[in-house]
Amino acid sequence: MSIILNKDEAKIKETAFTANLLLFWLKANYILTNKRITGDAPNTFLGIIPLGKAQISQPLKTISSVASSTKFAFKRLLIGLILVTVGLSFIKSFGVLLVIFGAVNILNCYTATFVITNNGGASTGYEISILEKSKVTQFVNEVNSSIGDL
Repeated sequence: MSIILNKDEAKIKETAFTANLLLFWLKANYILTNKRITGDAPNTFLGIIPLGKAQISQPLKTISSVASSTKFAFKRLLIGLILVTVGLSFIKSFGVLLVIFGAVNILNCYTATFVITNNGGASTGYEISILEKSKVTQFVNEVNSSIGDL
């Protein structure tokens, strides 16, 4: 990812995360500079159809904290199990599509996230594949170090 740096701005860390286990080639790219966090994450429809990207750009001065966590989405698991079950019973007609959508939901029900909280208390979370948890933690630590140096 290429960004245009402002005057007196320097890259500290650039990281690409896998946002979805199934669509491993779609990457969420984040760049930490000495003044802001910027980047983009892929948007998907039904977890399987890529539909563009969501942009992020937030000055470090407006960030109060950044945290990483893991999250289990019970609704995704339940929907995935229902879709797989229904899909297997209709396997001769449209069941294959239901099984695929169900499997995608099951694979993505456990995710790693990093949450940016601004000075006003509003939080924004960014989901990453659970396989990238160590990279997320490393990125969050780097961001928190940069915030502490301000």
